[in-house]
Amino acid sequence: MERPIRLRRSILSVPSNREKMVGKASSLSADVIMLDLEDSVPVQEKEQARSQVASAFREGRWSHKVRAYRINGMDTPFAYRDIIEVVEAAGEHIDVIVVPKVNKADEIKAVDYLLTQIEMRMGWRNRIGLEASIETAEGMLRIEAIAFSSPRLEALVFGVADYSASLSVKNRGMSGHGEAEDFYPGHRWHFPLSRMAMAAKAAGLAAIDAPYGNYKDPAGLERSCTLSAGLGYDGKWAIHPDQLEIINDIYSPSEEDVERSRIILEKYREAQAKGYGSFSIESKMIDRASVRLAQVVSAQWDAISRSSK
Repeated sequence: MERPIRLRRSILSVPSNREKMVGKASSLSADVIMLDLEDSVPVQEKEQARSQVASAFREGRWSHKVRAYRINGMDTPFAYRDIIEVVEAAGEHIDVIVVPKVNKADEIKAVDYLLTQIEMRMGWRNRIGLEASIETAEGMLRIEAIAFSSPRLEALVFGVADYSASLSVKNRGMSGHGEAEDFYPGHRWHFPLSRMAMAAKAAGLAAIDAPYGNYKDPAGLERSCTLSAGLGYDGKWAIHPDQLEIINDIYSPSEEDVERSRIILEKYREAQAKGYGSFSIESKMIDRASVRLAQVVSAQWDAISRSSK
């Protein structure tokens, strides 16, 4: 079964125990609304939060948005109930489950097996996708195995705050989400971001960047988005609605990109009809790699157009 193509420019994390925030989320411009059961929910509220997530999925009007929720880590006593209770109550209304702090491929496989059993029991035809959040040195060390761990897996997500903590690196930002990086001579997350993007793309997955902690610093957010977009990332988590416009803009193809892609695909179809394997546009040779890139841009633009209707 092929993985679905989902628009993931912006992923807004919403605490599932905050009813007003959950109710407002569907009206915002995020491509993905991720209801959180993990870090933003106190331990004493996790049980109740599961029913709130299920109700939100069943009763909310989500339009074209991707409906996601984040479970607690697989090394906690909460994760299995996060899956069983929410999925059995609202699985037909859920697109994706985010698995945090993934250290091993077995964690994704375990979630896959459990979901398969639930779907079989409930008789559902839709298949819930998975996203793996890589937040530790151990997870990054095993990134390739994690990327190929399950056909349900649709994206890898970089969790910079916990990743930096796992390395015991120096941090000057209040949140640890990359908002104070000027003391290092270069881009210190270039290697893990690049490595994760490579693993994601090799496995046919989306690559999603970590949130930017200071939501009152639009220039810093734009700089952070531009860096990861340049490495092949498809989108970024947001922690505040004010960040969505910048994120959506930077991870969207420009009008020039879209027009160039349309020309390439049109010329490619003409070349195929004539039996040519390659062709040129304005004296520039266009190969199969250029065609694949044009197809990605075109598909993304089509998804953006659908989401705006």
